[in-house]
Amino acid sequence: MYQYSVEDKQFLVERVDQFEKQLKRHLSGELDEDKFRSLRLRNGLYMELHAHMLRIAIPYGILASDQLRALADVADKYDRGFGHFTTRQNIQFNWIQLPEIANLLRDLTDSGLHAIQTSGKATRNITADPLSGLTEGEIEDARPYCELIRRWFNLHPEFSWLPGKFKIAINGAKLDETALRIHDLGLRLVRNENGDLGFSVFVGGGLGAAAMIAAETASFVPVVDILSYLESSLRIYNLKGRRDHQKKLRIKFLVRELGATEFSKLVDEDWQQTKDDPDLKLNLNELESLKKDFALPIKPIDLDGFKDKVDFNYSIWKKNNVRSHKVSGYSIVNISLTKLGTAPGDATSAQMRILAKLADEFSSGEIRTTKRQTIVFPFVRKDQVFDLWKSLEQYDLSSPHQGTLAQIVACPGRDYCDLAKAVSIPIATRVQERFNDMNRLLDIGDLKINISGCENSCAHHHIADIGLLGMQKNGEEYYQITLAGETLHETNIGKKLGPSVSGETIVDAVEDIVNVYIDNRQQEEKFTDVFKRIGITPFKEKVYG
Repeated sequence: MYQYSVEDKQFLVERVDQFEKQLKRHLSGELDEDKFRSLRLRNGLYMELHAHMLRIAIPYGILASDQLRALADVADKYDRGFGHFTTRQNIQFNWIQLPEIANLLRDLTDSGLHAIQTSGKATRNITADPLSGLTEGEIEDARPYCELIRRWFNLHPEFSWLPGKFKIAINGAKLDETALRIHDLGLRLVRNENGDLGFSVFVGGGLGAAAMIAAETASFVPVVDILSYLESSLRIYNLKGRRDHQKKLRIKFLVRELGATEFSKLVDEDWQQTKDDPDLKLNLNELESLKKDFALPIKPIDLDGFKDKVDFNYSIWKKNNVRSHKVSGYSIVNISLTKLGTAPGDATSAQMRILAKLADEFSSGEIRTTKRQTIVFPFVRKDQVFDLWKSLEQYDLSSPHQGTLAQIVACPGRDYCDLAKAVSIPIATRVQERFNDMNRLLDIGDLKINISGCENSCAHHHIADIGLLGMQKNGEEYYQITLAGETLHETNIGKKLGPSVSGETIVDAVEDIVNVYIDNRQQEEKFTDVFKRIGITPFKEKVYG
């Protein structure tokens, strides 16, 4: 995996030194809160309900085991012994004391970790398929491109003060594990009719109060020209984005107002002026060097004659948590952090250290994070999967809930976030309690539930089979239900079921929806398949009577 160079780490140190000076000026009263706000946001620091929250970047969702240990140390030294993995593959700490921020960031620099541009009106952490480089049929591994584009746009002087935040995702696989078209900008690796490699570009996606699917603005941009095309896209946004309207800052509103055709035309006109600039050509030598850094640390192995262990609990876990690998003799293992009564995505410092230890033993020291708040071990030998499971079971990390309804995605909600209108974590717990039977979960199958505490949609409820959005009515918590959102094969925003449902009865409504699905399912149909076939009416009738 790619590791930051000495120069990279020196830059991180200099950045912390700079922020420490800004922090001292704020604490002394020289910088008021309004002036300090944009500075702290550019260093990943939010003011939440009870304390400051710090978001640490996990570029394209990849961590070395030593980096995970460093995060565990942060959890113990500066937080309350845990961290929260997010739907954009980062990690957040929710109980940070403001005077300690610079020391925390300095502790992370040795491990090549930082919080630069994990918030604020700039390009955010670039996300990728957590299975990049691991699956059959992939056009190409997206990670080297993520790194090159990250280098180009992080701290880019022209695009450091955009109208709004800007999220980028890149995918090279058959399936869209990145949810590419709900991002401000999505890049899909493709080959043209001549076999040349390039990108399809999608602009203007996003969730929130006005969920939109990104439009394709270019069907093929050659790899060597992608930086200039991206600059033109951001330039049009920077020039014409709605800085005058707080609720229309994101690029999706500009694309909607101009129309995708007009936006594409403006981008192309700008691009024609810059695409031949040699300084904007992607450095192919640097790309090849990066590809070596991202080369898989494993080779095919011959396991002819290997017979896996026979164990009932192991077989359930393996069915839900283990996927095939493109390299012969290896498996991809998903580790669910789901445990009844704990917040989705939360991991204690002890769990982080255990996972780091097991990654060294079973996964070449590499860990990946996912938008479903799970952990991936990408390089597990098939003849060691059982031993890994036994170790996970020993540490209470062998949840078989991956790929089941119980693997709920949720934001911190009103328990932590001052923007939230309703709680998320307690609702997730109540749903898990209602469906706390493994046989029932296995019968239901792969059904995704996502819960957001407000319209910012941090839990991506719009793209779940069942999405719950928290809101307030007369001081009481209610939940808007959306159904049949998806991104894996195609991108669809979930359809609103009807009036919001009270917090008291929302779990009953979820169970009603699941029962309609089960009663109408044919053979191996997924939830979205049933919804498309029977429509929304049977679900409405069951929930509302």
